[in-house]
Amino acid sequence: MNGVITALIIALSIILSFYLAPIVGVVFDGSLDFAQPLRMSDNSVNAGYVTGYAADLGKIGDTEVSNSIPESQKMGAVTFRLSLNSYRAFFMSDMSIDIDKITVIFVSPSGSETLLQNSRRPMIKPGWTITKKTGILPFEYADQDNILEPYESYEILVYPSTPLSPMSRFLILIHLPDKNQIFISRSVPATITPVMGLN
Repeated sequence: MNGVITALIIALSIILSFYLAPIVGVVFDGSLDFAQPLRMSDNSVNAGYVTGYAADLGKIGDTEVSNSIPESQKMGAVTFRLSLNSYRAFFMSDMSIDIDKITVIFVSPSGSETLLQNSRRPMIKPGWTITKKTGILPFEYADQDNILEPYESYEILVYPSTPLSPMSRFLILIHLPDKNQIFISRSVPATITPVMGLN
């Protein structure tokens, strides 16, 4: 009987860890910035923490970018975070996404363009790249491959050809290798600053 109770406690602990991981990550020296919310969607990947950057920067976070025509009154790049959907990961223990196999399409008033992955530094537009890999929990670290796994969070930098004017709408369409899609639709703020939260 004690073995059954122990097994139930362990199973319950594992289930709760998927629901409480963001909270645990914050309480035990993690960062709320990295804590992805639990979503019970059909999609395998969550996207969030969308940030815009002025088109006159030579460096975005730790990533150097080549900016031949600086335009301080336009938005030149966007970053967002990707993480696996915790709810689905609970039922699919081998769940992962090969980020090298995603397709990124950027749609703006200037038109639609399919951006290619670009690991070159400084980064030259147009293109997209992984700029940061983190573990959501303090005792879980992101490894060096480009396979997004449970409780890893990747920051993606999207660098389109044409900077966007204030109040412009844009769409980032991400085709995942599992045939799912993610849409990120935002507007450029009325006032351009070096860093702009777009959530």
